[in-house]
Amino acid sequence: MMPMDWMFLLPWLLFALLGLLIVAGVPIAMSLVLTSFAVIMLDPRLTPWIMFQRMYNGMDSFVLLAVPLFLLAGNLMNAARITDRLITLCLHLVGHFKGALAHVNVMVSMLFAGVSGSSTADSAGVGTVLIPAMKREGYPAHFAVAVTAASSVMGIVIPPSINMIVWGALTNTSIAGLFLGGILPGVMIGIAQILLNLGYVRRYQVPVRQRASLAQLMHSGKDGLLAAGIPVLIIGGITLGIVTPTEAAVMAVLYALALGFLVYRELTFKNVLAASTSTVRLCSLSLFSLVGAAIFGYLISFYQIPPSLMKGVNITDPTTLLIVMAIVMLLIGTFMDSLPAMAILAPIFQPLAMQAGVHPVQFGVISVMALGLGLITPPYGLCLMISAKIGGIPLLKALGTTLLYLAVMLVVITLLIVYPQLILLIPRALVPDFV
Repeated sequence: MMPMDWMFLLPWLLFALLGLLIVAGVPIAMSLVLTSFAVIMLDPRLTPWIMFQRMYNGMDSFVLLAVPLFLLAGNLMNAARITDRLITLCLHLVGHFKGALAHVNVMVSMLFAGVSGSSTADSAGVGTVLIPAMKREGYPAHFAVAVTAASSVMGIVIPPSINMIVWGALTNTSIAGLFLGGILPGVMIGIAQILLNLGYVRRYQVPVRQRASLAQLMHSGKDGLLAAGIPVLIIGGITLGIVTPTEAAVMAVLYALALGFLVYRELTFKNVLAASTSTVRLCSLSLFSLVGAAIFGYLISFYQIPPSLMKGVNITDPTTLLIVMAIVMLLIGTFMDSLPAMAILAPIFQPLAMQAGVHPVQFGVISVMALGLGLITPPYGLCLMISAKIGGIPLLKALGTTLLYLAVMLVVITLLIVYPQLILLIPRALVPDFV
């Protein structure tokens, strides 16, 4: 144990030890647990039982049960080849434009985001089909990889977003408000990426298809709209107060099973088992990070770090504060997964944002987006890694093009910071009681 005269060093040790373990290559989840354990053992005011109690409380949440269920729904949709049907629908809509597959990539990511709520599921499901197809039609591999990785970021913005569920659980922010607040920003990102595509594809010799017939549009539209029914079901149920986010996730899984087995007849019990196994593997990593972050967040509160920051940080302008926070989150998101990053930063930044008068829904949407950009920025860059692996090229070869899409998304985030009504318009119109 540390002498009482040295207790003031423990908050500094908390962050210094965490940074040291991360730099040493220790997984984020284990770094959080080991750091917390070391500080608890040094502080005579705390006991190891606090650690076990807080870690259990961190997972004892009905809302967090929605995370594996939404992931399972996304994996079932992939297994049922929903992605193929969404691609066909989008191709019939924009196939007669130059650079059609690049635009389809963005549009499908927008639709798939409303199904899975996961950016990694998006990049894997959409990328497996579209990256090889784009390469066959003459698109450079680095461009195909960059478009796929960048567009998959919409998976954490457009509802149902797993990251928004976690943020809502951590900060007691309305999940319905966050879902509705993410709709317009997600659409803005999609439009901005399509506009960038239009300028980019001019330099490539790629085929232009004939305009689809009305019969083709109706046929593909029927399949596509059935898949698009999931976000309507989820958002409508939560907004109307019929179901909770977790119950909506159960509905999404049942809907995916019904489509896969009864309508499209693509699912088998073997596929369901594989999708379930994949979900368990992914969730075990993400949710264990939240367990470690729960005790770490408790120590942040115990050492009164947020009040100390509130005294030391005198930024009263909401716009300036949000820009500073977004930059910090963007940098941290490049080094760690967004879920543990949320659990660490939320208890620190939330009081500062509320003190400056930032609306909780705006703060939540901006935070989720800023941390989510780490999915396409090395060294973490998970979606970029997945897409580069599918494209068969080194990650760095696609980085330059990816940074152009990153710049476009940063412009969108800046607009959302300066004009909060872009986020709050839909929630205030549909569920004013939540915001």
